[in-house]
Amino acid sequence: MEIDILDKENFLDNHQKKEMVQDSKKILSFLNLPNETELSLSVVNDVQIRKLNKDYRNIDRATDILSFSQQFGTNNNVLGDLVISYETALRHSKKYEITIKQELKKLLVHGILHLLGHDHKKKKERETMRDKEKEILNFLL
Repeated sequence: MEIDILDKENFLDNHQKKEMVQDSKKILSFLNLPNETELSLSVVNDVQIRKLNKDYRNIDRATDILSFSQQFGTNNNVLGDLVISYETALRHSKKYEITIKQELKKLLVHGILHLLGHDHKKKKERETMRDKEKEILNFLL
């Protein structure tokens, strides 16, 4: 599995980047994705994610994570791109009284499930996605 991380703002140190790569690989393996699967992670600030959110979803505010699936056609090993706002993740970790490490794990799981087609717009979808998130997070512990 190939996991690429782009962090131009240097929010993450090398240890954190390594952990995110390891966690991503564990999640993909748990979900039985092929070893050839590729995933791109970008860690950005609130200004950058707000612009992406406005450009691609027409929502003019920062968010914690955006998922851009690359699952088009058949035989495509590129799962997609996840864009995480470190600043929003840090605020959320403080709000929910968890570590930034725990919040980043939650976001990875959430984003990867979106890349695989999960959604949370409807109640039943939300329940299914939340259950799957809990299952994966328990596996990561």
